[in-house]
Amino acid sequence: MTEEEVSSPEEEQRKRQGDAVSGGIFLISLGVLIFTGWWWPGIMVAIGLASGAGLIFRGNLWSGLLSLAFFLSIPIVVWIIQETDISWTLVGAWVLIGLGVIVLARAFIFDEK
Repeated sequence: MTEEEVSSPEEEQRKRQGDAVSGGIFLISLGVLIFTGWWWPGIMVAIGLASGAGLIFRGNLWSGLLSLAFFLSIPIVVWIIQETDISWTLVGAWVLIGLGVIVLARAFIFDEK
């Protein structure tokens, strides 16, 4: 085992608590979605809140904020598209291209060690 694989009991507890925070926020968000009926793109808000809160609670502030910002931007983009009548084919293609570039950049440029 390397040093990175060994974690202290405090880190393990923090991870379990982060998972609990994330899960609790997601369940509350799902309850709100059932109550309001706003499934799309509301589910993206629920995922963003849960993942962002979990990451922030574990001490990954910037990753949590980026995750939250990404998922909260989806309803905003959907609203803009609906208001401007932009083709979903065009938007879908650019979203997939952008996500692919982000995945590649994270793998090769922003290699976290």
